[in-house]
Amino acid sequence: MDWKKFIIYPVAIYVVIYLFICVLVGMKVPTNATWVWIVTLLITIIGLYLATRYAKPKNIKEGLYYGLVWLAIFFVLDLILTRPFTGWAYFSSWKTWLVYALALLMPVLLPKSKR
Repeated sequence: MDWKKFIIYPVAIYVVIYLFICVLVGMKVPTNATWVWIVTLLITIIGLYLATRYAKPKNIKEGLYYGLVWLAIFFVLDLILTRPFTGWAYFSSWKTWLVYALALLMPVLLPKSKR
């Protein structure tokens, strides 16, 4: 397995979302609006879809490895970059856990749906 596939895509997805939120904050747009969450969710889904297609996990075990690493990267980046601004309440939201579930499950389930 190529380590670039483990790291580059989740970091790129996170960077795109983080920059999107930073632009909104700079423009003084309320970032807790529903449309903002929908756009970030779409960015996440598209990014994870592309990442899974690029990584091409061959089986469920390999897909689970990708999912676990991507989940860990998202979690660590949230701890470092998001928690200082939002507090620990960020981790009590179902929206946060939905993104984590997608990061874990898309590489596991997506390759199997192609058959």
